[in-house]
Amino acid sequence: MGEIRDFKSGRHERPPGDPTPRRLAAIVAGDIAGYSRLMQLDEEGTHNRVKRIERDLIEPTIVEHHGKLVKTTGDGFIAMFDSPVEAVRCSIVIQQNLVGRNAAVPRDYWIEYRIGVNLGDVIIEPDDIYGDGVNVASRLEGIAEPGQVFISGGIYEQIKHKLVCGYESLGDRKVKNITDPVRVYRVLPDAAAFQRTRRRRENILIFLLSITLAIIAGGILWSLLIPRSEKLALRTPAPAASPAPAASPKAAEPAPATKQA
Repeated sequence: MGEIRDFKSGRHERPPGDPTPRRLAAIVAGDIAGYSRLMQLDEEGTHNRVKRIERDLIEPTIVEHHGKLVKTTGDGFIAMFDSPVEAVRCSIVIQQNLVGRNAAVPRDYWIEYRIGVNLGDVIIEPDDIYGDGVNVASRLEGIAEPGQVFISGGIYEQIKHKLVCGYESLGDRKVKNITDPVRVYRVLPDAAAFQRTRRRRENILIFLLSITLAIIAGGILWSLLIPRSEKLALRTPAPAASPAPAASPKAAEPAPATKQA
């Protein structure tokens, strides 16, 4: 049966009796810590910075990790991923990039996100998602500390051996409007591992640069130390040897005369 469309509102409606679309997904919920305080300090500046972060960092990073930005909420966002690994990796990248952005502004003006990640069943609508899977992610974000990523036990079981980071168990937490306690983990990005990877890349670049400099230095030394006459001798080919002149034939000597008796 075809789709029913409300032409007045432009909205799409499912035919009566069609099942509500659902799927298992990794949900990322992000929220700016102290957003109201930031708006009081500089309303227009904060609004513009948040929009730039959404446009230049959050949305591209979600797409890069094969996710979908479901919506932004003024001071936060909701994203959906097929892969729990990509969901957590995306969250870590966002937090790390925000550290660099905040380094350029005074501490009181830092924009820091709290991020929660959960694996759960969700109801999918054209412009939003619903269900306990989303609610748990939002509650995890609510108890996370600024600049950190909190994940549920379901996410942890899927990613615990697949990312270069550590995890701190915070135990079972009772969160608002969720019946059962939620097992919570704090993601601890392995700074040492990231430094090792960066150092390895730097060493390769240094090695290649050293080879290039050695070649250049060798050319300079060659041009300075070898006398000009020797350079010309090395560059000028030796003249070809002239063939030896052919020996002229000797005149035949007369035979001795025969003595007459």
